[in-house]
Amino acid sequence: MTELTLHWLQRTHGFLLNPSRRFVLSPMVYALLLAVLTTLLFQTPFLSQVQQKIPGQYGLQAVLLLVLLLLNSLIYVLLSLPGLPRLQRALLCSFFLIAAISHYFISHFGTVIDREMLQNVLETDLAEASGLLNPDLIFTTAGWLLLLGWLNLKIVFKTQSWRRSASQWLLTLVLVCSGIGAVAATQYAELASFFRNYRDVKFFALPISPLSASISVTKQQIAAHFPPTFQVLGTDVRNLAPAAAPRTLVLVLGETARADHFQLNGYSRPTNPRLSQLPVISFSQVSSCGTATAHSVPCMFSGMGRERYDETTAKNSSNVLDILQSSGVDVSWYDNNSGCKGVCNRIKNQMLFELPECQANDGCADAVLLQALQRELAQPAGKDRIIVLHQLGSHGPEYSRRSTAQQKVFGPECTDKELNHCPAQQIINAYDNSLLATDELLANVVQQLQTLPDSAMLYVSDHGESLGENGVYLHGLPYWMAPKAQTGVPLIWWMSQSFAQGQNLSYECLKHQQQQALSHDNLFHSLPALFARSSKEFRPDLNLFAACSRR
Repeated sequence: MTELTLHWLQRTHGFLLNPSRRFVLSPMVYALLLAVLTTLLFQTPFLSQVQQKIPGQYGLQAVLLLVLLLLNSLIYVLLSLPGLPRLQRALLCSFFLIAAISHYFISHFGTVIDREMLQNVLETDLAEASGLLNPDLIFTTAGWLLLLGWLNLKIVFKTQSWRRSASQWLLTLVLVCSGIGAVAATQYAELASFFRNYRDVKFFALPISPLSASISVTKQQIAAHFPPTFQVLGTDVRNLAPAAAPRTLVLVLGETARADHFQLNGYSRPTNPRLSQLPVISFSQVSSCGTATAHSVPCMFSGMGRERYDETTAKNSSNVLDILQSSGVDVSWYDNNSGCKGVCNRIKNQMLFELPECQANDGCADAVLLQALQRELAQPAGKDRIIVLHQLGSHGPEYSRRSTAQQKVFGPECTDKELNHCPAQQIINAYDNSLLATDELLANVVQQLQTLPDSAMLYVSDHGESLGENGVYLHGLPYWMAPKAQTGVPLIWWMSQSFAQGQNLSYECLKHQQQQALSHDNLFHSLPALFARSSKEFRPDLNLFAACSRR
């Protein structure tokens, strides 16, 4: 028995590592082999979702797996360009690697790779991207690269003429399409019913989901390079009540803050110790426009609203800051995140995260925003002004880096980029400490504004965050399937007494409105009202201050 085992190991070792021992395959067989490997290796999230939706229906589960195998085969065959073996290998291996990396993020963070998530990835800066890099991801990717390298070492393409390669490619394509057609014809009713009832399952099918997202983003990028004529909105804007003294509004745009972790909204932990001592109003029932910064930020400043939002239209038409600027309001934007996503392109702006000191220290804390605000407020105000501060906030997965040592009240913290390696409470501790940093920032903003007459602060986050509930981390799920943790955001208002008097705003009335249902849609129609600007573009019914204004 021992001799047989040693003999087997010797033969296996020779086959695995001896470069002269190779398989000779046709390109089509190689493509189908990778399709089978992809389906076998990377469908755990897909199968898990299927089993949750239709437990015990093993026949339908098998059909769904067969459909996925056929679709993967179709993708790999389409990528197998006849007569171009080197390009074919590169395309097929790249696609296999995309499926592997997508599988890693889905299985580790519960995210899905859809258009919005891919767009968010493309618009993420180097500092944010480095936050997702970790040894597990690096070693996992290296492992798949080694597997691909070994396969390409052991497999040699059969030498064929271009005509023979093309005929095999066409025949394989016809056979795969016929298989898809046969399954669709015989199982259409069950499959149509399944995907109609469980639309979210398709986001876990690899590599179909990233391919679909890539096509969608590519179409979007092409459209962006051939934009329609820029549409100027608010040309009829008027100042209904010019103020005797310039008004100052600081709009703090938060990052990854969820409403249900704010003490002001009833959270059991003291995450707002300083704001709780101030006369602020916290609106607790506010929903975001999207679940990722790249979508939510331009959406909330546009006038389209979540239901009608279109990115191409938004980027080629005036947003509310443009309209305020055209009406005589001084508008400025200071950014410590990853950019303004096009919102600040036509107004004064400064990307603070690009400052040399921030680049040298792998990013700056949000205290850099306070310094920028102090410089801005020190300048004499000759007219109304709005100052936007875009936070780094609670951006994950490195929540522990978003708070200082003095702000780490809750412990121990999760310090691992691999959130699923941490106990749930440690993740929450790190996240809640990051909210303490936001609390301090907002309290300091109010402190600076208290020295000014006719001043106010509005804070709203771009989206929320999942902290491991039901195995989901971070954010970016499609809106219709996203939990409230990702869509429920905090919105906080503070105003000086003179600002309230000048705007005829009742503090007590607003306090009674804290439970009203609001959304990012209200921002476009509320900001102009604070400066007494009127236009046909602004809807009074979406002005969140309208019910409490006696103007």
